[in-house]
Amino acid sequence: MLEYYFKRRSRLLQLRRGPLSEHLDGLARELHLKGYRLVCGQQILSIAGRFSIFARTQSITSASQVDDVLAERFLKEELAFEGDFKYAPNALLHLMDYLRRNRVIDTPSIDKPQDPDEELLTRYDAHLLRVRGLADSTREGYLRGARAFLRWYRLRYLHRSLGELSGSDVLDYVTEAFGQPNSIVWKKSVCSLTRIFLRYLRWEGIISLDLDRNVPSIPHWRLAKIPRHLPWEQVRALVDSIDTNLPEGKRDKAILLLLATLGLRNKEVRSLQLEHIAWKSSEIRLPRTKSLRERVLPLTSEVGEAVADYILNGRPKVDRPEVFVSHIAPRGPYVNAGGIVQIIKKRLIQAGIEAPSTGAHMLRHSLATHMINVGVSVYKIADLLGHASIDTTAIYTKVDVNHLASVALPFWEGGTR
Repeated sequence: MLEYYFKRRSRLLQLRRGPLSEHLDGLARELHLKGYRLVCGQQILSIAGRFSIFARTQSITSASQVDDVLAERFLKEELAFEGDFKYAPNALLHLMDYLRRNRVIDTPSIDKPQDPDEELLTRYDAHLLRVRGLADSTREGYLRGARAFLRWYRLRYLHRSLGELSGSDVLDYVTEAFGQPNSIVWKKSVCSLTRIFLRYLRWEGIISLDLDRNVPSIPHWRLAKIPRHLPWEQVRALVDSIDTNLPEGKRDKAILLLLATLGLRNKEVRSLQLEHIAWKSSEIRLPRTKSLRERVLPLTSEVGEAVADYILNGRPKVDRPEVFVSHIAPRGPYVNAGGIVQIIKKRLIQAGIEAPSTGAHMLRHSLATHMINVGVSVYKIADLLGHASIDTTAIYTKVDVNHLASVALPFWEGGTR
């Protein structure tokens, strides 16, 4: 595979010298599959080849003898006096990571400090899953809240056990949390997560009192805010502004259509796999979504054509089941929400649209707002969005402009009442 990056026979012979020579073709193949540009691949492989020759001068006869100490010596002794090689450390990271993943060299053991609460958090996670039946994303939030509380307690009381926790400690934690300049929603979340964790501690017998009662309630009225959304005309303008002549445009249009016309969540778009699309029945089947049940959505002609166009004519050849992948190296599925958010932000800027948010939920809110204003029932909207409770969907009744206008009292202009 080295031939893809280098054409000169003398250069190939040079790279295939040294104890690492037998592994450079595999590294080159991996770089190519991950979509690294020609110049980047050449830089990485050139440094790897030079490191292989350096290893041979140090009496290294096998790739298994290579380690991080030798790599550090190569950077400081071999390259330091030959010019500027800013990309060399990163190139060596690619090589060493490849050798470790293929078990050519051992992964250095890192002695991490033992977390005294790790076992407790593991049991808490199991409780949230088996007893409460919560989804992965929900449990992650609960665990973050528990971990933050435990970290605060351990730092404040170094030599006290968790069983000595008192009501005043709980109040101190909440008070310090409230001192941070965060929103009411965030503060309400801190209280809720802390309250649930304290109930678990009581349930397991770690504490003997119902300390959850010491967590104050934050006055925050449900449905107090209007969902942040775009007018439907701007949503259509955003989708239509994307140039689909480029592979990235095909991908981005398909993603925005899934978000804006079917109401998919960020994670649902990132997790969408080829097998989830039933082309013959024109359906998208999402297994175990946030509501812990399969969600079946209609595959409209517009969405189907956009997704098919991307899969057939724009998607890089990546051996992954996910439909949407990054087009820059290393190519692969989006591992966090930031990738989708960046796509939305980029397309909003290009379309010249000022939006209240750049998150996927903004487009989801826009869809629900549009549907409620054209007369779609709340029950159908809840079913499309995958809400487990109709109460979650009720917030969109606040933006039902047509029905609100029909019940509004006429403005009093003076005179006799």
